[in-house]
Amino acid sequence: MLFALAFLPMFGIGGLTGLPLGFSATDIHLHDTYYVIAHFHYVVAPGTIFALFAGIYYWFPKVTGRTMNEFWGRVHFVLSLIFMNLVFLPMFIQGLEGMHRRMYDGGATYALTPDVVHGLSLALKLNTGISHAAWLLGLAQVPFIINFFWSIFRGQRVTSDNPWESTTLEWATPTPPPHGNFLQPPVVVRGPYEYTPGRRPGDFLPQNQPA
Repeated sequence: MLFALAFLPMFGIGGLTGLPLGFSATDIHLHDTYYVIAHFHYVVAPGTIFALFAGIYYWFPKVTGRTMNEFWGRVHFVLSLIFMNLVFLPMFIQGLEGMHRRMYDGGATYALTPDVVHGLSLALKLNTGISHAAWLLGLAQVPFIINFFWSIFRGQRVTSDNPWESTTLEWATPTPPPHGNFLQPPVVVRGPYEYTPGRRPGDFLPQNQPA
């Protein structure tokens, strides 16, 4: 849930920061700068990767019959959220300063005047912090890797085929699913997202379960 919810604002930042790149007045300055790097990676890095992690945590019990450790899952989420932003958020500032995306120092190496280097002083300092955050972001994935493989063999076993009380059809298969997934062809009797149905006890009504 945490990764799924965090995906929304992170992906939103990536989308909204693309608007200035669609206007010639602002894109003339921002084109080919680190602003473009930040915008693009807020879509493809936090966006898709957070959604991927959410899917792994969510479907792990169905695939393995066990759950991943929730505490280390939270640690993985918090560290990933912090360092992901520390990597890409400063790049917006670098881009606004005019730091070129294809040169790690924004072109200061090729500058003929010290004014150019002085103008990029903040951007270059941010580059150092970004490098540190990138290494820490990589280390933040270690709890996930250990949690993933440890939980395959030692994770807590699920007590039902639908531990999340989800309504969608994949949770109607045995856990873990056998060859062919379903023991018999499922019969769908309603939409996939019907929660709190009438006066029925419980908060969900699976797609294949009659009312």
